[in-house]
Order: sequence, then C-alpha cells, then structure tokens
Amino acid sequence: MKRAAIAAMMFILVTSMTACVNNKEAKKAEDNGSSRESITIEASSVESTSIESVSVETSSEISTENTTNQERITDDQALEAIKNYCLLNNPDLEEMLNSDEQTIYWDVESSDDNQIVVLYRSYTAALVRYYIDPTTGETYVTEFVPGITEEEERTDESFNVKDYIVSK
Repeated sequence: MKRAAIAAMMFILVTSMTACVNNKEAKKAEDNGSSRESITIEASSVESTSIESVSVETSSEISTENTTNQERITDDQALEAIKNYCLLNNPDLEEMLNSDEQTIYWDVESSDDNQIVVLYRSYTAALVRYYIDPTTGETYVTEFVPGITEEEERTDESFNVKDYIVSK
C-alpha cells in the first residue's frame, strides 16, 4: 500500500518537474525565436525519459505488490482476518470471548475456488456471514438473527479482508 502511494507521488513529482522544464524551455525558445515543433520534440524526449525511469521503478514495485495481493487467501487466513476485523470493530468483544457467559465463535462455513464463507456467531445470537473472494480479498457481509429476521440479509458493510491479515 505504501509502495503504491510512494510510486504515485514519485510519478506526480516527475510529471510536475517535467511540466516545469517544458514551460521553461518553451519560454527560452520563444525568447530565442525557435519553432514550437522543436520544443515539442525536446519536451517529448525529456518527458518520456523521465516517465520511463519512474515507470520501471513503479512497475517493479507494483508487480511485487500484485504478486502478494494476488496470492489466494487460505481458509485459516480468512478466519483469522475476520476475527481481527471483529475485534478491531468491537473492542469489548475480547472480554466477552474470555467469559463463559457468552457464546461467540467463528468458523469457516464453506470454501471453494471462488469464495470462502466465514460464519461469526455473535454474543447477540446473530449469525453474521462474511463472503470473501479468496483472490482479491473483497468481502461483503450478511446477517441472520433467528426469531427476528426471516432470512439472511445482506448488509451494506463491505471491506477487503487482506487489510486484516496479519503477516507472521
């Protein structure tokens, strides 16, 4: 994430600097009476050189990041990431986990090449399912509360589970 942001900032910086150089060269050329055609050619060659050097650095950083981001999420990673997500969003949950008064658990309900479903049984008895794309990490949430809702309903909650995977 940080690499992509740095690469984007570098690209913007180089592009801005190129624009300044192009602007200075254009002013010099106008003062010297040079034609705009030669300025365009010089600006293009300066710009493409600068962008190519940034592009090479950027593409190597992105390809490393894409390789990492495109790795398939395992069931264990998905389960741990959902636990982390729940605990971060509800800090009081940690105490409830350690008490015998609440029935709270997480379980990988199903898993195949296209989707991992993690079930979270909340202390309120709600059954919250996290539907995870194992390649991209994109996740959406459904909820079913026995005795209150008639069926599982999708919530407007969505996130990327990869943001909650702790690398070991």
